[in-house]
Amino acid sequence: MSGQMSDVIVIEGEEFAIVEPAGDALFDVRGYGISPVMMHTANTRGVSARYRIDNGQLLLSELQVGSVEEPPPIGHLSATTDEYGQTWTYLDLDLPIRWTGDMILGAGPIRDLYVHAGYLPVWHYERVLALDVEAGVVESTEDRSGQVAEFRAEKTGADGDNDDEDNAFERFVSSLKIRLGFDD
Repeated sequence: MSGQMSDVIVIEGEEFAIVEPAGDALFDVRGYGISPVMMHTANTRGVSARYRIDNGQLLLSELQVGSVEEPPPIGHLSATTDEYGQTWTYLDLDLPIRWTGDMILGAGPIRDLYVHAGYLPVWHYERVLALDVEAGVVESTEDRSGQVAEFRAEKTGADGDNDDEDNAFERFVSSLKIRLGFDD
């Protein structure tokens, strides 16, 4: 499986990957009559969302969906398509999201840890934030970068040496376990 594109959330101009929850858990396109299809090998789920926080409110700002037919409008906005007619983009949505839960975000992916399969686990990011969201309002934000750095040091060794193949395989397996909810 190719490396997969994460949804993104922009906080104060900084772009973060949504590490958990993954997928389209924050916004379900199916509720708008859209049945997504794979856009490309880096997006097999057929949906790519870009969110932002404005005055504490979580907003869906942009959305791309893979579809062989023109998808219906979301609100008052219709989607535009690429030259191939299979990736449709909604811009300037600013749709309030009423989702409730905890969210983990990562910025600054560490290239030396990259595994070309699935989504990056949280410990592959330099900067990590934990958000508590209630009905679309961000109640609290906590920087977890230090805790994640400690975990990363345990996983990769204090020297950060990740060149051997066994370690690369272990990182791949750990990535899958974390993504699937099977902790060590």
